[in-house]
Amino acid sequence: MFRSLYLAILLVPLAAVADGVRLTPGVPVVVPDGTPAPVRLAVEDLRRDLLKVLGAPSPIVTDVAELHGRSAIIILGPSGGLAGLHDAKIAGREAHGVYVGELGSTAHVVLEGADPRGMIYAIYSFSDEFLNIPPLWYWADWAPKKREAIDVPIGTSRIFPPAYVRWRAWLNNDTDFLSAWQRRSPENEHAMFETILRLKYNTFEMGGVADLRPDAPRFAVQSEAAKANARGLVITAHHTSPLGSNLSSWDAFWKREGRDVPPLSVKNIENLKTFWRYHVETAHRAGFEVVWTLVFRGSRDIPFWETFPDAPTESADRARVINAMLQAQADVVKEVTGDPAPAMRTTFYNEGTTFLAAGLLHPPAEPTLIWNFVSARRDHFPTEDLRDLKSPPDRLIGYYLNFQFTSTGSHLAPAEGPWKMAANYRIVDGTGAQPLAFTVVNAGNNREHLAELSANAAMMWRFKEFDADTFLQSFCARYYGAERAAELARLYRDYYQAYWMQKRPDIPGFDREYIFQDMRYARAGEMLLKDMAAKVSRPNPLDGNPLDDPSKGSVGYFRVEVQPADSNQLDALLRGTAESGQKFAAVVARANDFIPSTGLGRMLFIDNLVVRAKIMVALNALLHETALAYQAHDAPIEQKQHLAAAIAAADAVKAALDETKHGSFDQWYDSDRNFGLKPLRAALKKEWDRAK
Repeated sequence: MFRSLYLAILLVPLAAVADGVRLTPGVPVVVPDGTPAPVRLAVEDLRRDLLKVLGAPSPIVTDVAELHGRSAIIILGPSGGLAGLHDAKIAGREAHGVYVGELGSTAHVVLEGADPRGMIYAIYSFSDEFLNIPPLWYWADWAPKKREAIDVPIGTSRIFPPAYVRWRAWLNNDTDFLSAWQRRSPENEHAMFETILRLKYNTFEMGGVADLRPDAPRFAVQSEAAKANARGLVITAHHTSPLGSNLSSWDAFWKREGRDVPPLSVKNIENLKTFWRYHVETAHRAGFEVVWTLVFRGSRDIPFWETFPDAPTESADRARVINAMLQAQADVVKEVTGDPAPAMRTTFYNEGTTFLAAGLLHPPAEPTLIWNFVSARRDHFPTEDLRDLKSPPDRLIGYYLNFQFTSTGSHLAPAEGPWKMAANYRIVDGTGAQPLAFTVVNAGNNREHLAELSANAAMMWRFKEFDADTFLQSFCARYYGAERAAELARLYRDYYQAYWMQKRPDIPGFDREYIFQDMRYARAGEMLLKDMAAKVSRPNPLDGNPLDDPSKGSVGYFRVEVQPADSNQLDALLRGTAESGQKFAAVVARANDFIPSTGLGRMLFIDNLVVRAKIMVALNALLHETALAYQAHDAPIEQKQHLAAAIAAADAVKAALDETKHGSFDQWYDSDRNFGLKPLRAALKKEWDRAK
């Protein structure tokens, strides 16, 4: 704490200092004793930023007497510590502000938060506005201009009230690029958590929380959970991980406990409760702030009856099992934490959505339990049961939105855009009387979805005021300069509008409900080639509807709808890829005109928009030429020409990805595990070799 002597310091009116605060190289940063560790990590980021801009290290000071009348940056939390240095408007969960305050005759910059996360947000808000280091700086190779001093006007008062959505979660999933990148350097891993906080998310979603390796101490936590907690983030678990556990570690847990491994059984709920209790205790002992996830599913992203041998076979009985398990999990949380009203959510994913819509699923009647809905399977819109939901006045609602899907969504290029994201959340928020309580966005490897993540974060903070067009123009002004921000915002819109809408919307007024994302191009190309290989020796023409695969169509894998002008799916593919390819090519042509004048944001503009449009030009060409080759089954010379063009398009995708190699991202696309560009090219080459 500050010495009691300074509690009596008299403040003079702000007008006594005419111009404001001039922060010079080596400006001290006042950090009171007792400042929480996560805030101190953000302070270190601030000191790094000050060093970049001012060129000299900023010392940490705990006692204002050490300032000797010099202006400083003062970090202020809920306990205050200096008489009068508090803005009453900074009140409520995570509220924060940046303003000028005075001690004696000296003005200081005050970064105040109503709680520790508010303090962290205040620090990053100052860095963004006054040091010109925006949230995405690390991903943009952003090097701020060095300055002799930083002037903060006397009337500065940036006040950020509490966010509209209380829990705003970030989920990394299918991280074939991100995971390897994080392991390459501590700076990379630090940058990911820093970005989460700079964008003002507050919750990190992950899988298992406990470290069950044989050599790990009892109640040890997973390193990722520990790192997120160290940065001040709330922890929550994925819909495959009830209470932060995962059935894939069932055997490891019991062996660690020195007990025989019991069989998985829905009838022996006590064994399951023992397993869950350990994970709750692990998080609770570690001091984690948690939104507990109540779910009951299989050993991976599958229904529980595919893992438990004694599971019932009828839907009603299966739903009853889930009901009992969710209540048991809620009981375990309350028992271990001693909290009669802990923050909890249950995620209605796949079978959960089906059972809820059928009136079979009845989550525990806990007032703090959030009903966390999800977007439709393999596409990005609220399901019919959610759209029709009339929630009781006291029910808390959450929503889980993918910016990507494992096999049919966006993996190399963003596709959904801020307008579609906002349309989803507007519908969900309108289903209940309470404000939306919880959101989680799945952005895969993150780098491909930076603008969308920024839009999502902005909307969750100021939900009612959010407008996608206004946001996008502000985003372009922030990263690319205000002069051409309006034009660039239109270019971004044209990029998203260039995606092929392969099916007409079912929801009135819901734009771009169905679109053909990059993973769909890869999987459709594979299916065409598989069909060609299987039927190459047959005399009959190949089927004109090659994407009607019963194993995939049931979950809307492609959803290619034949229009009146089309004879079959092949016609639809050719029409859609031709139109979309032309639109993306037009975006590339216009975007090239902006590259030389994009300043500090030049690299982000290339990485986030130009390269993504090039990828989609190439993927449209790849699928278009593959479809033509499929069609030319009785014209081998023509077929070979189309296959050669498809191979060239695959190489163009790789060339576009290579353009993003710079700095710490030089090896970002070394993995091809999920997209499968190399095997797709190999299959094209194999078919080319076979063509006579």
